[in-house]
Amino acid sequence: MSGHVGDLSPAQEEALRKLKASLSDVTLPENDDYFFLRWLRAVKFDVQRAEDRLRKHLEFRREFGADTILTDWSPPEVLVKYFPTGFFGEDRDGHPVYYDNVGNLDPRGLHRSSKLEDIVKLKVMQSEMWQAKFREFTEQKGRKIETITCVIDMENLSFHRHYYRPGINLFSELSGVLQRNYPERNHLILVVKAPRIFPALYNLVKHFIDENTRSKIVIFGANWKEELLQYISPDQLPQAYGGTRCEPDPMCTNFITVGGDIPPEYYMTNLTETSKEDMESVVVSRGSSYEREFTVELPETVIRWEFITSDHDISFGWYQKSGTKRRRFLPMTEMSEVVPMKRKNSHIIPESGSLLCSTAGIYVMKFDNSYSWTRSKEVFYSVKLLPPDTELSMPQMATEEDGTGEEEEFYECGDGGPEDRTVHNGDLRPHEGDPRPDDDPRPDDDPRPDEGDPRPDEGDLRPDEGGQSTT
Repeated sequence: MSGHVGDLSPAQEEALRKLKASLSDVTLPENDDYFFLRWLRAVKFDVQRAEDRLRKHLEFRREFGADTILTDWSPPEVLVKYFPTGFFGEDRDGHPVYYDNVGNLDPRGLHRSSKLEDIVKLKVMQSEMWQAKFREFTEQKGRKIETITCVIDMENLSFHRHYYRPGINLFSELSGVLQRNYPERNHLILVVKAPRIFPALYNLVKHFIDENTRSKIVIFGANWKEELLQYISPDQLPQAYGGTRCEPDPMCTNFITVGGDIPPEYYMTNLTETSKEDMESVVVSRGSSYEREFTVELPETVIRWEFITSDHDISFGWYQKSGTKRRRFLPMTEMSEVVPMKRKNSHIIPESGSLLCSTAGIYVMKFDNSYSWTRSKEVFYSVKLLPPDTELSMPQMATEEDGTGEEEEFYECGDGGPEDRTVHNGDLRPHEGDPRPDDDPRPDDDPRPDEGDPRPDEGDLRPDEGGQSTT
């Protein structure tokens, strides 16, 4: 039996009776069988667990003022303008539709501009809006509507932008809050524009999603517009999703927040994922560089890094050695540049990123200060190697075709793709045209090496387990 009203086994009916009796001493936000059965289905009809969760939910409602949050609280401006969600229309079965433009979410900007409490309160507010939508739709349709269809838009999703530990932690926190306090509210979760890196990012967060919710996920391929129309009629879809609504505003921005990069003026402070005390540090002398090797033993390993500098910028990148043997004085021509060297303003905003290694091998991290003739740079850094999770699997996709979307700005090595460029003749100029820092006294016609160019004696990377500074 499904565990829904009108489709209960004798054991499920008995569990419903016991749960209602056990909570007769409290006032609940709803009090019909639909409400109790949602909580029971979420815990597979374990009456004691359902009661415990409901009592904790009442405490949660008091803590966040859920009963009056729609009238008594307004989210900060940055969340109103840049948290990319909204309601629009209904699906073919009469469920309200909620849009979540995950690809346009700015995890770093959100981390730097918003308090966790405000983000959680925003999701509580949105969940209470769902409750209001359900009541409205139930009255309109003349039948019980208690679930919602979500359209998850993955356009602009990238490894570089979204594989960010505070962002993943935030997803874990929000998923837990919703699943513990608003269970069984999803009818379908329709994923559109999923790029090729979606499976890797999905595997990182699927642990936070309960099994029943995962079973409702449908991931569309390249023909996502045609497939989406099977679930939502054109007159209920924004033009941007293949429908006919909101001309000439294809995204229906009066209803759906598009999101995007959060401007720095909203930042509360410069935050790092890891405190300096937990990072390693190195001083890169003026006119020199620092390299450190890392051995990747398994394909599909992710190298994750973050760093900050005390003062002024520094150039940063990654290389992959040809072969797997450790060799000192390896010519630069025998190494592939897998994360292009680029000057980073890591003294202003902490830098972090990730590299998806499709092949095993030896990878070299490099901080380059050769362009600075007057200042040394102190760097605090953390590097982690995350092996692939071979036990993870993807949900069944709607088609076998790859999802669509713009080319991603994540780093993937070993496949000879556009981000896996071999360095020729020691030329390291991916960032030509960057402005020189304040500490570079050279005039524009100075004949000395241009910014980011290796010094003449930097043609070799000297591998050393603890890292090596070269001058």
